[in-house]
Amino acid sequence: MTFPTSSKGVLGQFAVPDEALVAAQKTHAAGYTHFDMLTPFPVHGMDDAMGLKRSWVPYLTAVLAFFGIVAAQAMMLYIMVYDWPMNFGGKPAFAWPAFIPITFELMVLFAAIGTAIIAVWAGKRDTVPQPPPMLIKTGATRDKFVVWISATDPKFNPANTLAFVQSLGAHGVKLVDEKGDAHA
Repeated sequence: MTFPTSSKGVLGQFAVPDEALVAAQKTHAAGYTHFDMLTPFPVHGMDDAMGLKRSWVPYLTAVLAFFGIVAAQAMMLYIMVYDWPMNFGGKPAFAWPAFIPITFELMVLFAAIGTAIIAVWAGKRDTVPQPPPMLIKTGATRDKFVVWISATDPKFNPANTLAFVQSLGAHGVKLVDEKGDAHA
């Protein structure tokens, strides 16, 4: 069998999530690092099977929320104590329970907007090139579970990778070239 000179990757389809989970474990165990599992819905345990680390996004969101709390309290302290102090029925100028709604709103604003900006920035650093979505009909958005091994993987060899994906029990195993043409 002749292979195209410039491959983009290999994909194979599975019918049920359990098969895809086992395929992800075997692909990770075989030493492939530039691979992805395309699924129509989240599969419990897939991150562990693929050997992915825990996400750093929740920690970032917590830090941004903390800065939102600090910013709200500092703003209200400056306004109510130094800039425009008022006497509301003899209450102290810095009555922090009254500032809880504004503090909550700024906490959510900082966390949401900051996380969205960082997610857009981090999403541009994707290391696994994906199959051309408009040219290859994988079925991953409807009812198929697809393993994708990119040609950028250090272990990638068209013949060996194609045979490996077939050994996983995948159906419709295809070698995808640069133009998006699939070769069975």
